[in-house]
Amino acid sequence: MFGKELSETLRERVIGAYLSGTKQIDISVQLGIPASTVNNTIKRYKKTGSATPEKRPGRSKMLTERDTHVLRRV
Repeated sequence: MFGKELSETLRERVIGAYLSGTKQIDISVQLGIPASTVNNTIKRYKKTGSATPEKRPGRSKMLTERDTHVLRRV
């Protein structure tokens, strides 16, 4: 399941500390976030070049654009 998303500032701090050579466990302790979150953030950075997460899944729309247009006319 998904937890609360890290702020952009925290993600930048994780990556900055990692790039300066700080160990992942030390980053976790310094920033007060779980080691797994630090690890996942760094893995995402290595894979994509960005620490920004992908869009989270959500419920799909029930109405098509045409349905929405028709409802607006009513």
